[in-house]
Amino acid sequence: MEAPPDWSELPADILRSILELLECPDNLRVAAVCTAWHRASSEAVCRINQFPCLLYCTEAAGPSAVGMYSLLEQRAYTITLPDPPITGRFLIGSSHGWLITADEKSDLVLLNPISGEQVRLPPVTTMEHIKPVMSGDGVLEQYEMSYYHGMFETPEQPTSTHQLDEYRETVYFKAVLSSDPSSAGDCTVMLIHQPYWQLSFAKVGGDTWNWIGTDTDYTDGIHHDGWFYAVNIEGTIDSFYLDGTSIIHKRISYQILTRPTKVVYIAQAPWGDKLLISRRSRTTNHNTEGTFEIVVYKFDPDDKKLIKMTAIGQHVLFIGHNASLCLPVSDHPQLMSSCVYYTDHAVESLSEAHSKKRDMGIYHLESNIVTNIMSPELWMTWLPPLWLTPNTSKTSVMVLFTCNPNPS
Repeated sequence: MEAPPDWSELPADILRSILELLECPDNLRVAAVCTAWHRASSEAVCRINQFPCLLYCTEAAGPSAVGMYSLLEQRAYTITLPDPPITGRFLIGSSHGWLITADEKSDLVLLNPISGEQVRLPPVTTMEHIKPVMSGDGVLEQYEMSYYHGMFETPEQPTSTHQLDEYRETVYFKAVLSSDPSSAGDCTVMLIHQPYWQLSFAKVGGDTWNWIGTDTDYTDGIHHDGWFYAVNIEGTIDSFYLDGTSIIHKRISYQILTRPTKVVYIAQAPWGDKLLISRRSRTTNHNTEGTFEIVVYKFDPDDKKLIKMTAIGQHVLFIGHNASLCLPVSDHPQLMSSCVYYTDHAVESLSEAHSKKRDMGIYHLESNIVTNIMSPELWMTWLPPLWLTPNTSKTSVMVLFTCNPNPS
């Protein structure tokens, strides 16, 4: 009788080619088969068009694990994360498969939940508006923040003091990355923060944060073709190119949104346009914020104006605390086209609403209705769930990855 094939001896280059075509759950299943396949998985280039999964905390998973819901499989998984426990952190964003988190001293730490890798960013004390407050013994006790911006001179610079772990809950808003920090080449972080929702940049592996005093009230940013793009609440779009130690700034548009809104997002469309997404919410009967309108605009760079879109064809948008995405869905019938998949993204301090129901759902642009992302909703209200585009490249450690019963 002929012996069964030894699949562990499958040529590594062929196996890597297969892995590069797989979505994250299948990739991790392959990595768990044997040592040889795990090694090939760690060396494979992550599939570029991975689809976002919903990352969230659950009571069942405990403080050191997260739930991950695959939209394509409509199935939930549990991923164990390295210390410190994820429930003790604060989430600032997700980008290129990495979470941007703040630790108990409010320093920012990048975490790839799939590989378990962590990378520390420059300390809070190197930020422009922050001064360390030390005890008599020289121990860091608090942060003092000065309130000023670069738009014009402020005759007075009021200050506020924050406990080390309090700072992260009131000052950080969102962060995005220029690239995968585990790959070759420089990776830069753009951070939206208080005072006045301004911008600062830092290089992964660098020593300091660099403040850019160009404008205020920024609510979102992306990185595309070497440039960062940031949008503020009035529709002003600024672009930034980091050339060594200098930063090139270009203003793309100025105050082109006429309707009041709390959050404006910017996304790069696959067909080449920049999209602005306006999201409006109101207080519900349960005293929580609920999204009731999302409007998508195409930016016209020639006339410097916005063109309202009533639909986005065979595409979907993902917005929230993630780096905003516009993706094609023609090959994924599980997803609903011309929809916006959104998670909670309150401008106000989320720390004031740990126990409140999260503002999440799927907004149908053509019918203006909202449906649930999943049912039942498995997530805890803290930490707020967010979209993550999994990054399975360089999975040098074997993550604990378990499949949960189908929630539907």
